[in-house]
Amino acid sequence: MASRSKFRRAIVAGAKIFIFSLLAILVLMTAGIIFSIYRPAMAPSPYEATSPDYWPINNWETSLPQEQGVDPSKLAEMIEFYQNKNTENEQNLIESITIVRNGYIVADIYLNPLFPKNTKHVIHSCTKSIISALVGIAIDKGYIANVGTPVLDILGREVSNNDDGRIEDLTVRDLLTMQTGLHSQDSYLYQWRGLFEMQHTDDWVQYALNLPFETAPGTRFDYSNMATFLLSAIIAKATGMSTMSFAQEQLFDPIGIEDVKWEESPKGIHIGWARMWLKPRDMAKIGLLYLQKGKWDDVQLIPAAWIEESLIAHSSPKKYRYVYNDENKIDYMTSGGLWTFTNLARPFADGYGYQWWLDKSGMYSAIGVGGQFIMVVPKANLVVVFTSKLSSATSFLPVKMLKKFILPAIVSDEPIVVDAVDQARLDSLSTIPSGRSAPKPVPQLPDIAFEIAGKPYALEANPWRYNDCQLLFHRDQDYAEISYTAKENDRISYRIGLDDVYRFTESNQDNYAAKGSWISTNTFVIEYEVIGYSSKGKWTLSFEADDVTIEEVGVTGKYSYHGKRLLNKKKLSDRFTTNR
Repeated sequence: MASRSKFRRAIVAGAKIFIFSLLAILVLMTAGIIFSIYRPAMAPSPYEATSPDYWPINNWETSLPQEQGVDPSKLAEMIEFYQNKNTENEQNLIESITIVRNGYIVADIYLNPLFPKNTKHVIHSCTKSIISALVGIAIDKGYIANVGTPVLDILGREVSNNDDGRIEDLTVRDLLTMQTGLHSQDSYLYQWRGLFEMQHTDDWVQYALNLPFETAPGTRFDYSNMATFLLSAIIAKATGMSTMSFAQEQLFDPIGIEDVKWEESPKGIHIGWARMWLKPRDMAKIGLLYLQKGKWDDVQLIPAAWIEESLIAHSSPKKYRYVYNDENKIDYMTSGGLWTFTNLARPFADGYGYQWWLDKSGMYSAIGVGGQFIMVVPKANLVVVFTSKLSSATSFLPVKMLKKFILPAIVSDEPIVVDAVDQARLDSLSTIPSGRSAPKPVPQLPDIAFEIAGKPYALEANPWRYNDCQLLFHRDQDYAEISYTAKENDRISYRIGLDDVYRFTESNQDNYAAKGSWISTNTFVIEYEVIGYSSKGKWTLSFEADDVTIEEVGVTGKYSYHGKRLLNKKKLSDRFTTNR
């Protein structure tokens, strides 16, 4: 009996030791997570710039990949890899890839037949990195004292009614490093809710500076579009000229960027966080300028010290941060998901500099939603630009392609000998498909198509501030037409192919490609692209008596809203300027 009792005690003791050991392991793992969350900022990755053979002020010079030590067969594999991804899901759409090594374009690949070469593309949040450059230039020119300057010292205390004393502590550095402390709710985590709310006001600066604080400025990374908009406002106020004019004078003109589109706020402040359109080759010029530490054609356009300071991790996206819900309370589920994604899946998240995303390997990147990238790899003397129509999990496909194919393709710092077949294969894969399909017979239109033709519908409140829309159908035409307001005042009109062929229309300084079909007797679907935009668009309009229900899918998600037919209004007028 005594031996049995000892045996039981031994079993219990062993179980306790096992449980204690397991708990100890869990505690250590938790501690490891905690320490990884609050680890010190990543170390800087200094490098010496290698001057190029020439400066592409007017035109880039091209080179065969092998002449710059790049294996063309790996680049061909990259295109085939992408083509397979696109076949699996047509929403995986990369529009262009521009690869620059040693200052030469070794690949300039266009993959969407609706996006031709030498066309501007929206760059979204890549704009932020350009704003950072402009801030550095403004400080160098004496327009702004330094990054420690309080925001209200520049914009004026009268622009804010915020009674929280922390508003006085908000500095230019806090904006640059995404550490404002403001409860902006204007990123993808909140489906850009705060951004939409701000854009429904007349004074965006005042709106942003009157937001409540979540925490003190300078204490926690929280990606905010409003932060960069305030930087644009600061540049305009400090220099006495528009941000665009300052950019043209100090940055774009000196490096030969001539074709830029950039939207403004209602008060004429250029939208610092995004809304800029550049050609892919001009995006590459921005990357080359940073690779050269701000020097261009023997002129120091951006101080080298500013470039180096911009590429230090001033804040850490990988540190745990809270996401707040509509009641301004912590949403632990979303917060945990954010931590997991940022630490385990998101590239270029080892640190955040002055509006640049940093990687501990020394690479850095300007990143825009939907797969817009300017990636700089100093160790390889490399700049890579992607423009895309990607979403959610696929948004970082270009980074995977960089790491899986482009970097392994760099095999030497000297020219290499390759099989001519490999170069021919790359050339063949790089040829843009025509994208033209034979027209199909136009199905018979339902009676409702002619009942609603030219009848305007007033729309209820929606994120895009559309006021009204109207469609026009012709009994003897293979296209329809749509007209609607955008941002309350801009009128958009374009043609819609009914024969499964896109119609191209220029409207309000944008080019539209659209086709559509009736999927039922009362529901019309429009598939469209704004040429060079980061997502395809889709309208589903369902008509019932005098009502219309609209479902719209775009870069920020899906939205549904309603409209009511207006009486005694003029029909759709002819506003089309270019069709092809």
